[in-house]
Amino acid sequence: MNSSNLAFHEDQNGQSLYYSDLPIRSQILRDKYRFYGRKIIFYLYLAYFITAIELFPILLTNLTFWAWLVHTLYWETDLANSKHNIFIKILHPLSFVLSFVVMITSIILLIILNPEFIANRAELEGHSIVFAWFLNILIHWIPPIMLVFDLILHKEHIRKRHRIFLSRRNNLKTWIKDGVKVFWCVVSPMILVATWFGAGFTIQGVYGVTNYNLSYLIPSMCAVDMIVAFFFIWVVRKKPDSYIRLNS
Repeated sequence: MNSSNLAFHEDQNGQSLYYSDLPIRSQILRDKYRFYGRKIIFYLYLAYFITAIELFPILLTNLTFWAWLVHTLYWETDLANSKHNIFIKILHPLSFVLSFVVMITSIILLIILNPEFIANRAELEGHSIVFAWFLNILIHWIPPIMLVFDLILHKEHIRKRHRIFLSRRNNLKTWIKDGVKVFWCVVSPMILVATWFGAGFTIQGVYGVTNYNLSYLIPSMCAVDMIVAFFFIWVVRKKPDSYIRLNS
C-alpha cells in the first residue's frame, strides 16, 4: 500500500491508524470540482423547469415534471456535507427510483402502445418530430442516466450519507433505522405517483393517451420500482471501513 495515498490518525487510545478513506489533497480537489459540477446541473435543471412551465403552464399537471422538480432539488444537495444528510436520505432514493419508473412507463405508454404519440404531439404543439423526440429523451431518459453516473462518481460519499448497513452484526436500533430507509426507497416513488392520481390527474387527461390499461400499467410501475429500489439499496449499502491498524 502506497503511504503517499494514506492519511495519519490516532484513535482514542493513542494507537496509530492509517485510514485509506480519509480525505487527501487530490480527493478534496476532486470533491470541489464535483460540487461545482452538481451546482451547474442544478441550475440547468432549474432553468429548464422554469422556462418550460412559463411557456407551457399545463406541464405542471405532468407527472414527468413533478419528477423533474424532485431531481432538481436533489442536484442542489451537497453530497460531501453531512449537514445535508436528511435531505439526501429523502430526495436521493425518491429521485433515483422515480426516474426509472417514469422512463420505463414513458416507453410503454408513448412508444410501445402508442407509436404515433410523438409525431401527433409534435404536430399539435408545432414542433418538428426530431425536436419532439429530443424533448422526450431529455425529460424521460436523461435523468436516470445522469443519476447513474452520479451514483458511480460519488458512491463513497453517498454511502456515508445514507448509512444503510443491513448487517447481521447490527443491533436492533440499527436494523430499525435501516428498515425505515429501505421502506422509503421502495414506497416513496409510488407515494408520489398515488398523490398525482389522487390530485385528479389521469393519463388520458394529461397525456391524451387512451391505449392503456391500469390493471397492468400500475403493476408494471410497481415492479420497476421494486427492482430499481433494491438495486439502489445494494449499491449504497455501506461497506465496512477499511484500514490497517498498526502498533496493536
